[in-house]
Amino acid sequence: MKMRILAILLLVALEAPAQNIAPPLFKNGDIVCFVGNSITNNGEFYNFIYLYYATRYPNEKLRFINCGISGDVASGILKRLDSDVLIHHPTWCVLMVGMNDVKRTLYTEKNRNNPSGDQQKAEALAVYREKTEDIIKIFKQYNQGIILEKPTIYDQTAKLPEENFYGVNDALKMAGNHVEAMSKKYDTRLVDYWSIMNRINNELQEKDLNFTITGKDRVHPGSLGHFVMAYQFLKTLQPNKYVAKIVIGKNSGDNKGQSLNCKISNYDADQGKISFSCLENSLPFPIKPDAAEALKWVPFTDDLNQEVLQILNLDTGAYQLLIDGRPIAIYTAAQLRTGVNLAIQTNTPQYQQAEQILQLCMEYRKQESTIRNIKLVEFGRLADYKGPKDSLSVKNYLDQYLDSAKASGHLNFYKTQFDNYLRNKPNEAVITRKLNDIADKIYAINKPIYHQFKLVKK
Repeated sequence: MKMRILAILLLVALEAPAQNIAPPLFKNGDIVCFVGNSITNNGEFYNFIYLYYATRYPNEKLRFINCGISGDVASGILKRLDSDVLIHHPTWCVLMVGMNDVKRTLYTEKNRNNPSGDQQKAEALAVYREKTEDIIKIFKQYNQGIILEKPTIYDQTAKLPEENFYGVNDALKMAGNHVEAMSKKYDTRLVDYWSIMNRINNELQEKDLNFTITGKDRVHPGSLGHFVMAYQFLKTLQPNKYVAKIVIGKNSGDNKGQSLNCKISNYDADQGKISFSCLENSLPFPIKPDAAEALKWVPFTDDLNQEVLQILNLDTGAYQLLIDGRPIAIYTAAQLRTGVNLAIQTNTPQYQQAEQILQLCMEYRKQESTIRNIKLVEFGRLADYKGPKDSLSVKNYLDQYLDSAKASGHLNFYKTQFDNYLRNKPNEAVITRKLNDIADKIYAINKPIYHQFKLVKK
C-alpha cells in the first residue's frame, strides 16, 4: 500500500506544472491603438510585437489597431483622434510622432542660411510640444494606459544619394527629450527608439559609411529597423526572456522546481535513453527572414527568445534529440547540462507552429495596410470634401487635385493612393471582417500542445 501511494505521489509530482513566466503588460481583451505617422502606418514594428504576444501569451487575445497616417503631425492626430482612435475604445494608446512635426524642409541646404530659419525651427518644436501634450491630456481623460515612444532617427550621417537635411536628427532628439518629460509628468510608460537606433547607426557606420538603419530616404526604416524597434519596445515593457525552460534533473522535484512555463510528464530513463512529454505554455518567436540580420545588432534571442532544454544528469557523450519522433539536432552531454536553446531550431514542431502564426500576422498587416490607405485619403485629401458621396463625384474631386499636384514631385504617389482608395473603399467592410477573421484564426491555432521528447545516446 505504501509503495502504491508513493507511486501515485510521484506521478502527480511529475505531472505538476512548473513556474510560470511574468504576466503580460497587455491582458486578454485589451485593445491597443498605435497612433502616429508613416512609420506607424507601415505597421511592421507593432506587427512583430503582435506576433510576440500571440506566441508568448497564447491565451491573452488582444486586438492591435493601426492608427498611423503617412505624413501626419501631432495637430493632425488631434483632428482625427475621436473618429480614428477613440472610436475603437482602446485600453492602451501608443503614441509616436515627431518626424514630420520638426518640418524637415527647414533643414535643406537651400534653407540652411535662411535668416528666419532658426526661429521657424524653434516654432515647429514649440507647436509639437503643445500638441503632443494636448493628445496626452485627452488620453488621460479616458483613463487609458499610455505608452509614449520617442521618435525614430533621421539619418544625417550616412553616405547616401538622398539630400542630407542636416540637423533634423538633432531636432528629433529634442522632440524625444520632450516626450520623456511628458512621460514623467503624466506618469506614462516610455519607449526610447531614438537612442538605440542612433547608437546602432553610429556603430555600424564606423565600418561602412553607406550603412543606414533607416531607408535610403534617411527617414523610413525597413524590416531590420522595425525589428530593432520591436526589440526595444518588448525589452523595455515586457522583458520576458523565456518561452519555456525545460529542466530534467535527478528527480521530479528538480524537474518541477527548476522548470519554467511548462508541464513535464511521463518521464522515463533507461539504457542511454531519456523520454518525457512536455506541454510548454508558449511558442518560440519565429524570425522573419528579411529581419534576421538585425539579430546581430540587438540581443533579441538572449533577452526575449529562450526555449531552454536542460538535462542535468547525463553520461558523457553525444545525444540525438527527437521531438514527436522527428530528429532535431545532436548535442553533447556538456551542452545539454548547460542548456540548449530550442528557439533557434527552425525544424521543431513548436517553431513550425509559430511560423504559421507569423504568416497570419503578415497577412493581417497586409489587410490592415489597405484600411489605412483608405483612411489616409479620407483624413487627407477628402477631409474638406463636402460634395456627393458617390464614387464618380469623389473621383472627379481627386482628379482635380492630381491636376494641381503635377508640379509637386509627388504625382505618382498621390495617383497610386487615390486609385487604391477608389478600388478598395467599396470593400472596406469586407476587408474589416477579413481582418477580424485573421485575428480569430491566429488565436485558434496558437495554442501549444504536448510534445514527446526523446534523447538517444549515439
